[in-house]
Amino acid sequence: MNFWKDKPVLITGIQGFVGSHLAKALEEKGAIVWGLSRSVEKGNILKANIIEFSRVDQIIKKKKIAICFHLAAESIVESGQEDPYQTLKINTLGTLNVLEAARKNNIEKLIIASTSHVYGNNRLPFKEEYMPRPTRPYETSKTCLDLIAQSYIETFDLPVLISRFCNIYGPGDKNYNRLIPKTIKSVLNNERPLMWGGGSLRDYLYIDDAITAYLKLAAVSIPSVGKNRIFNFGTGEHYTVEEVMKMVILSSGKNVTIKKISGGRDNEILKQYVSSQKAKKLLNWKSKIPFEKGLVKTVLWYKKELL
Repeated sequence: MNFWKDKPVLITGIQGFVGSHLAKALEEKGAIVWGLSRSVEKGNILKANIIEFSRVDQIIKKKKIAICFHLAAESIVESGQEDPYQTLKINTLGTLNVLEAARKNNIEKLIIASTSHVYGNNRLPFKEEYMPRPTRPYETSKTCLDLIAQSYIETFDLPVLISRFCNIYGPGDKNYNRLIPKTIKSVLNNERPLMWGGGSLRDYLYIDDAITAYLKLAAVSIPSVGKNRIFNFGTGEHYTVEEVMKMVILSSGKNVTIKKISGGRDNEILKQYVSSQKAKKLLNWKSKIPFEKGLVKTVLWYKKELL
């Protein structure tokens, strides 16, 4: 039996890096995929702002959505520094609207995209039962939406699952504020990539592994998950910013060096990575693409895109 065959699915943030990959994977599995966009209305993409409840509710009702992946958010840490009000508004109110529309329309399952950043400065590796310890506005906004989702689970027994991914990378990411796309772009243009500090330690997950995680999460039986509906997704491997940049340079075949800038980023937490043991046990999921292999695939895509 094909779980996804003719199942009406909604992806908020369908035009984003992860959303576009997820839409393609779902369509290949036979799902009827709809998406929300703030700026575009064409084909299966419907124009809607997630901070407008009536529009979100109307779409979920009209399209008879069974499963919703809520990915739309302000997703850049620096944006939270520059415009904290907008970041908090989009991430909290948008999520509340999706949750309430899901409740009103009795959808089958709702997947909420949180982030591993909510753990803040916590014991390593981060585990799902840890209390969030956010600091900056971005992490705080994601923690708020995470907690709002948990309150809907507790109060209304809503079929919600919460994903906390580490840093996702791969072909198709055109957000050049992120470390890997930004470094690749500089290197392919024969420019020295800039590095502040460089000692912060992070986990990086290839896009294909992330999409597999989302598909497995959506198909799992809610009762089998238990009370804690949060799932971490990471590789178990972690690298410093400097190591990542050096690996990008190596994968590109370019002869450039890193330009080091003294000092680090404001309020940056030095070490962040997760335990994915719960996902392995309950979803039979684990990452398959080693970082070096994923980087080679990623650099090849950017060579075609940028050169």
